[in-house]
Amino acid sequence: MHLTERYINTARYEGSDNSRDVRWDDAPKGLGLRIYPSGRKAFVLLYRNAHGVKRLPTIGDVTTWKLEAARKEARRLLVNVDGQADPLADRRQERLEAKTGTVKALFIAYVEARTKDAHRKMKRPEAVLWYAEKFIYPTFGSRPWRDVRRSEVRAWHAGIKKSYNANRALQALRAAFYWRLWQEDDSAGNRRRESDTRNPCAGIELRTEIRRQVRLERSELPKLLEAIDSETADPYLRAYFRFLLQTGCRRSEALKLKWSDVTLAPKPAEGTKVAEASPSTVTFKDTKAGADHTVPLSGTAATLLRGLTRLERNPYVFVGRVAGQHIESPSKAWQRIRKRAGLEKLRIHDLRRTFGSWLGDAGFTSKQIGSTLGHKSDITSRVYMALGDQSKRAAVDAVEKMMEGKTATVAKLPASA
Repeated sequence: MHLTERYINTARYEGSDNSRDVRWDDAPKGLGLRIYPSGRKAFVLLYRNAHGVKRLPTIGDVTTWKLEAARKEARRLLVNVDGQADPLADRRQERLEAKTGTVKALFIAYVEARTKDAHRKMKRPEAVLWYAEKFIYPTFGSRPWRDVRRSEVRAWHAGIKKSYNANRALQALRAAFYWRLWQEDDSAGNRRRESDTRNPCAGIELRTEIRRQVRLERSELPKLLEAIDSETADPYLRAYFRFLLQTGCRRSEALKLKWSDVTLAPKPAEGTKVAEASPSTVTFKDTKAGADHTVPLSGTAATLLRGLTRLERNPYVFVGRVAGQHIESPSKAWQRIRKRAGLEKLRIHDLRRTFGSWLGDAGFTSKQIGSTLGHKSDITSRVYMALGDQSKRAAVDAVEKMMEGKTATVAKLPASA
């Protein structure tokens, strides 16, 4: 077929079920007019690259390209194809370079891609971006990413005051560089070459970290509870901190907890043992471990949640100041609370560490503690489930007793577990 401007103007889509409809020109060979179901028309070029793979890039829309200009562009591209070039691949590479030119642009594109990746979804992009804004962007943000040198990265890593922050920032930057290199790597397989010397972060060792061993001692609990009540008038904030103590959950898990994921048993009648009532539970969705995690509530924790007012059009348990949202940042309130309690080194996450360590004090095994806290485990799912059903209840009840100043005992599991 010999395309003409008149034919282009009058041609209509003739495909079915959104199939491809292309009308091919006789010269140059490979130039075509693609007509979309929507009525849009564009010039395309069919060719095979050096590996024999068919490509069909779009030259341009007929509203902006005349036929002769499209033929001229097609001939130019075909000359490049004869010279082993791949115009479509080159165009994609140009777009990628434009999107990831600087370290900051690259990092933003990396986080965006990983957040949308269904197979390797980034769990806490806000934390990764925090390290970027705090440590990476000030030094490398405006630099072209290909110009960053290993010696510069090594000096930057060594200059960050705290080893923990230095290591997390380095790991984040290293992962972003590997992601970018992988976008243009056509080597076989899916495994990234973690020692790729093209990455300026490769080969730089992490600094030694001293693990924090801060926990709340039982003798300090009354001071903390008094400070929680004294330093905030917000009932949801007070309940939030007490809930962390009662369940040992992660701070973000509690913040995002919705009423739809809470099962509260009817309040037991006076004289009825709590164990006889249906158990109250909460389910934390999409946890750091990669799966939902259901935890039984102690009687105190269940009573705590029953005392909270549920607001219309707000699905969250711990309601924030913004309508329809949960508490955004409890950190300012926590600063006041720990200062009043004289526990200025105690972080919010240390409440989770306290929960686990108190269980250890009571004699619970690491498997029981890990099951209750939702840690990843190498044991089989059958054993994990057996521990979950029998030990989680005993674990949260044990912490409740210890908070009341009583002695907790370890629940004995059946021999089959």
